[in-house]
Amino acid sequence: MEQEHDYAYALMMDALDGELTEGSKLELELHLQMCSDCLREWHALVAIETLLRTTPALAPAAGFTQRTLARLPNRRYRIWALTAIYLVLLLCGFVPMALGAWAMTRLLPILNQPALINGITHSLTKFMQVIGAVLMALFNGLGEVVVQQPAALGWFLVIMGVISVWGGLLRELLSQPQRA
Repeated sequence: MEQEHDYAYALMMDALDGELTEGSKLELELHLQMCSDCLREWHALVAIETLLRTTPALAPAAGFTQRTLARLPNRRYRIWALTAIYLVLLLCGFVPMALGAWAMTRLLPILNQPALINGITHSLTKFMQVIGAVLMALFNGLGEVVVQQPAALGWFLVIMGVISVWGGLLRELLSQPQRA
């Protein structure tokens, strides 16, 4: 069935181009009488073809080419501008690398001292322990509230559900085109 429609569509294209033989014309007409979908497609194609053939060809205004070429920037100016832009970009990449290399040569001997590395490691370990203790206390407190007041958790979940529903509704309303 699908091959029949594809073949009929190919016949429609040939008919629009004026390349259809008499036998193929009869075959297309018979198919269009039997298939309403292809008939609608044929009418749409004929309407588009008629519109395209009756639309007048547009020509550019007189002097369009000369005006457009006159508005283009000077080639020498463009080369100088692009060179300046490339140099600025090169310096923006080179200067930070040079400063980083200079800082590494100055700071590397200081940072390689074992006492400094051990001190930083010890400080980071203690900091992580403090953060862990604070988070543990927060979760324990939250667990106590949920155990003592289970309605609070229920209300929290209801409020979050209402917020998500209204947020989705607002996004949907804002995504629809405005009607005049």
